[in-house]
Amino acid sequence: MALQNTQRIQIELDGNPPFEYVVVKQGEKGSRIVEVTLLENKTEFEIPSGTTAKIKYYKPDGKKTLNPCTISGNVIKVEYSEQMLAAAGTGRGEIVLYNGDNVLRSATYYTKIVETVYKENGLISDNEFLDMAESIIKVNQATDKAINAGESAEEAAEEANTAATSANEAAAAAEEAEAGVSAAISEANTKAAEANTAAQRAEAAAAACENIADGMNSMADDTTGITYTIGISGGMIYLESEDE
Repeated sequence: MALQNTQRIQIELDGNPPFEYVVVKQGEKGSRIVEVTLLENKTEFEIPSGTTAKIKYYKPDGKKTLNPCTISGNVIKVEYSEQMLAAAGTGRGEIVLYNGDNVLRSATYYTKIVETVYKENGLISDNEFLDMAESIIKVNQATDKAINAGESAEEAAEEANTAATSANEAAAAAEEAEAGVSAAISEANTKAAEANTAAQRAEAAAAACENIADGMNSMADDTTGITYTIGISGGMIYLESEDE
């Protein structure tokens, strides 16, 4: 973890003295922090809850930066980026307090940037808008989440449609099976009725045959009125009357 040099300053909101200077070295990176307390009529200014802060910074070469700050109580923390210290000379910083998108108050201070002997990393001074970059990143992240959510919703809808199709197919198969079972039962009942009718007819025919057989074995004498039964015994035909 890089060592950090923290300097504490006080700035009047009305622009009156004292004018605080922060002295830094050109090319410093991630090591310089300024903690600012705002004054109003030489009294510490109470920062309202929900306030946000940014620093508008004009570099000695005229390039601009707009970066976010953090607030803790009534102290505003400014962390210098590499670009803010890319050019030697005197830079002017304006700390701006916001209530939503509205500017609440602002205060100005100065930074003395001591020129380095030579630049080790070949950094070129340029405009820097970290606050805007963070907003773009957040927008991109939100867009990615929305796209992912949309894809997930499409996948869920597709799975739901597939499940509904399967359910409909299963219901149709069940209805078809139920219809087949009903048809089989109906056919079985019809066959059973036909079998019962055939059995009844067979029984009637058998009874008729017995009656016919009984009629053929018995004969009545027209003169005497006696009924005789015809039989065979030992190869001989005999008659037997019912009176005997």
